[in-house]
Amino acid sequence: MKCAVIVFVKFPEAGKVKTRLGKDIGYEAAAKLYSAFVGDILHNLDESGFTPIIAFDSFQPEDKYKEWLGNRTFIQQQGNDLGERMHKALQEGFNLGFDVCILTGSDLPDLDPEFVHQAEQALKKAPACIGPASDGGYYLIGFQKEFLTDYIFNDMEWSTESVFNETISRLEKLSLNPAILPKHQDMDTVEDLKRLRWNPSSQAICPRTSELLKTILKLNY
Repeated sequence: MKCAVIVFVKFPEAGKVKTRLGKDIGYEAAAKLYSAFVGDILHNLDESGFTPIIAFDSFQPEDKYKEWLGNRTFIQQQGNDLGERMHKALQEGFNLGFDVCILTGSDLPDLDPEFVHQAEQALKKAPACIGPASDGGYYLIGFQKEFLTDYIFNDMEWSTESVFNETISRLEKLSLNPAILPKHQDMDTVEDLKRLRWNPSSQAICPRTSELLKTILKLNY
């Protein structure tokens, strides 16, 4: 079974990434922090035996991402909203010849690759898998090839606390029983950053982010 792990990535330009955090810690600091997030998650996936596919936001050309992230497989995000971009990225993964595809975000510097391994193992039996986020959304979603559907992505109220429950409801309407992964937290607020900064395991799992937070939080809080 060939498994693709697709990571949604934006170019770390000040004012373009983590803007909610940028309002509190400064947009330059937020961009540097986001770059550290991406570095940590890709390193951890690499070290765990995955070969992540980068689904890049096209506000910067592919060459810029290659200069930043090196020799990887890149696919361009396409679509008018997040749901359409996610569905098309997963479809592109299947078009590349993979049997199962897992998609995750890039603001998860402390994501344990074991969660991704769990997703991969779950998809050997389950038609889909999903990882709930603490804010009511989800941080990971995956499908077996024959069960990918745009129904769970269309007309969704993204960035609301109902996203996970609504997605589960839609999957159940299609008689698709997804595997549920452990809950995890995105990095969206200063409180999230503080939690990560003082987590004893953060230095090991996300050293780039951890080191940067020492400076950012000291300067701002």
